[in-house]
Amino acid sequence: MIPKNTKKKNNNHLAEGETTGHYHEAVGTEVEVGEEGKNLFLSAPEGCEIIHQEHHRIAIPAGDYIVEKVKEFDHSEQEIRQVRD
Repeated sequence: MIPKNTKKKNNNHLAEGETTGHYHEAVGTEVEVGEEGKNLFLSAPEGCEIIHQEHHRIAIPAGDYIVEKVKEFDHSEQEIRQVRD
C-alpha cells in the first residue's frame, strides 16, 4: 500500500527517458505507483514485472517499495549525477 497522503500516478511509470520517450513501468495485478515530492512508492501485493522497451523484464516479489533513482559518479567532471535513460 502506498502511503496515505501520496498522490497516485495515473500510469505506473517509475522512470521516463528524457530523449527517447522510453520508460520503466510496473505491470501486474493491483500495482500502484505514487509520488510525494521526489519520492516514488510502488505497491505490488502480488508482485509485478518492471518492463522497458529496450531491456529484459525484471520480476519483483510481492511487497511495498520506495523507488530510488540510480546515481553515478563522473570521474572526469568530479560530480555525482542521476543516471539518464
